[in-house]
Amino acid sequence: MSMVKEINCIYIPTTDTKESAQWYVHNLGLELMRPVHENQAQLRIPSGQAIFLIRTPEQTNLNYIQIGGTEQCALTLEVNDFQGLYSQMKNNGAKVSEIEDNEGCGLNFYVYDPDGNKLDIWGGWPK
Repeated sequence: MSMVKEINCIYIPTTDTKESAQWYVHNLGLELMRPVHENQAQLRIPSGQAIFLIRTPEQTNLNYIQIGGTEQCALTLEVNDFQGLYSQMKNNGAKVSEIEDNEGCGLNFYVYDPDGNKLDIWGGWPK
C-alpha cells in the first residue's frame, strides 16, 4: 500500500508573482487563496490542490528536454470545457499550441505562462 495520499501542491518559479498570479486567474480561472505576496502567490484548484508561484531571482522554468528531444512539462491540468478554454486562451493572447488528438488518451494542448513554464491542458479521457 502506498504511503502517498495525494499531490497537495506544486511550486512553479516566476519572476513576477503579481503578473503570473493574474495570468493564472485570468486564463485558467484559478482562485487566489490570499493576497499576492511579493515573493509568492497561492492559487487554489477547485479539487483542493494548490499551485504556489514562487519568485526567483532570474527567469527559470520547469520545462525539460526528454531523450527524444521534445520539450516536456511537469504539470498536466485536466479542465472543464476544453474547447471553450482553448478558444478563450487564444483570444486572450496566451501562447498556445495546436490541439493534439492522442486517441485513447484524449485531446490536449500546451500553453506557456509568462515565465515560459509549459503546461499541458488536457480534456480528460475520451468517452
